[in-house]
Amino acid sequence: MKNKLFILLTLSFLFFVLTACTEKEEVENEPASAETEEPENPEESEEPVVSEEVEPTGEVVEVTITATNFEFDIKEIKANVGDTILLTLEDGSGGHGIGIDEFNVDVSGGNTVEFVVDESGEFQYYCNLVCGVGHDKMIGTLIVS
Repeated sequence: MKNKLFILLTLSFLFFVLTACTEKEEVENEPASAETEEPENPEESEEPVVSEEVEPTGEVVEVTITATNFEFDIKEIKANVGDTILLTLEDGSGGHGIGIDEFNVDVSGGNTVEFVVDESGEFQYYCNLVCGVGHDKMIGTLIVS
């Protein structure tokens, strides 16, 4: 009886781990855990240049990122201060989202978000839906000059 229970629990755990990226979930805004925090890097410790009320320049940067299990197909987005970014996220496999904390961006698969980049610097974007074992590797960089 104990062996059957052990096997059932083991199979249930494996099923959960292997299918974690294939189920879409609605996740409420929760504080980032210590595992998703950006490691401290002396080169990145410079304060970004914040502009006083930046007006959109009229330049629109359209970006479509496809998320598959544990990676984004675009690792770097480049824009200028004042540009409007139209960011679309497509789910290639599994359920994913993109967060860019500095610009209050939170978009889930199949959706588009529009925002104006009003400060220069390098900003990390990341998968904000926990999707499985390789979740923490789903990052990219928004470079604003």
